[in-house]
Amino acid sequence: MNLRQLEVFQAVLQTGNMSAAARLLCITPSAISKAVAHTELQLGYRLFLRTPAGLTPTPEAQVLATESSGIHRQLDALRRTARNLAASDTGDVRLAAIPAVSHEFLPLLLQQHAVRYPQVGVEVRTIHQDQMTQALLTRSVDFCLGFYKHPHPQIRSDLLVSGRMYLAVAQTVWMRAPRATSRSARLAQVPVIRLVGDDPMRQSIDEIAQRLGTPVGPGIQVQTSRLALELVRLGMGWTVVDFLTATRLDPATMVTLELHELPPISLYSYHARSSPPGLQATRMLSMLPEALHGALSPAAAAKAQRR
Repeated sequence: MNLRQLEVFQAVLQTGNMSAAARLLCITPSAISKAVAHTELQLGYRLFLRTPAGLTPTPEAQVLATESSGIHRQLDALRRTARNLAASDTGDVRLAAIPAVSHEFLPLLLQQHAVRYPQVGVEVRTIHQDQMTQALLTRSVDFCLGFYKHPHPQIRSDLLVSGRMYLAVAQTVWMRAPRATSRSARLAQVPVIRLVGDDPMRQSIDEIAQRLGTPVGPGIQVQTSRLALELVRLGMGWTVVDFLTATRLDPATMVTLELHELPPISLYSYHARSSPPGLQATRMLSMLPEALHGALSPAAAAKAQRR
């Protein structure tokens, strides 16, 4: 039975006659009769018997009625949802993002979203990558944004965009650095601002430091890339930043070197497999490609490279 046959079958069951079923479905009685006859022909047995009280379901139809009632309820719920979506301009979105995304990209997305959906409330949380599992599985947020594919099996990762990582250093430090055979080698004696904890970016920073032969010492280690970048702006060393952050740096005060020796870094959206994003969250997610394109346009990307 297809969905239309199921719909006719349930309508006749509920009303007990062809005419009432036709009114319920807004079609003609002859269309109901033909649909029932066609279904019976396909199945190879009768569904209804004509009695003085109307149409009586056969034993086979009673079994089908029990098995198909859940499907019919789901079909009704689907119709209601479809009708509600057409007029659903209110609601809220709850999202979380790592600091680099919150500070460098989200303002643009939130501005565009507010223009398009002014009646929708938005709650933004800035959290670290290792806090996202609990936020998603407890349904504290609808979705998260972060770098690298999420390792938890109950969380789905959807790739949004990939880009290179950059070494960032203050223009003043760069100008004082001695000339060398390569641009990055000029920073061999400049301290590195490292990250602590399980931040995946930590490995990238350590790898570049090893390649440069950066002196081993106590140095400075911080928890977030945002704080590391602020220390770099003060001339205290260099660090590694993602492509979104790099596009926002002012070339008048900062130098960024594209790190071809490191693999690209990818931005993902995450959501719990057991609770996919609702309407408003899905609408915001659908805006991400356009917003990312704007943030990574050639004009913006040109700012990330020293001329």
